[in-house]
Amino acid sequence: MSQPSIENIHEEIAKNNSYSVETPLHETYDSLCRIENENGIYFPNKSVKYAKLTKNGIWKTSELIKGKELKELLEFLNDSTSYRWGELGTPETHYFLTYYDQSDLCIGMTTIDLEGMAYSYPSTARMKWGMLKEMKLIDKLIFE
Repeated sequence: MSQPSIENIHEEIAKNNSYSVETPLHETYDSLCRIENENGIYFPNKSVKYAKLTKNGIWKTSELIKGKELKELLEFLNDSTSYRWGELGTPETHYFLTYYDQSDLCIGMTTIDLEGMAYSYPSTARMKWGMLKEMKLIDKLIFE
């Protein structure tokens, strides 16, 4: 059985979500965040039952993230202070996080490289351009 591609995962996520956010610029950042807050838009915009963490290759063995760890991860990814303005260009993805709802539908994905570049789909303006300020929480999830 062949595994779905990243594009197939993005298509599944798009079918299971109802919002799309434009990439924020410094000039529009505050207003986009205000709109997200007013409309209750958070990543991945649905109740997450669990996440799967896959290391160094999307189709290798995955670990489940639930409960307190999942809550901490989602709070971290939705907190604008977790990010700084900037990006690395073309990151080398080392970790994949896929998020699932109560019906086990894939509703979101985050890819992370060792330097802290985190791309989430669908993204929110709070994520700026995806460069994490620190990797402590991510490292804790990955190495525990």
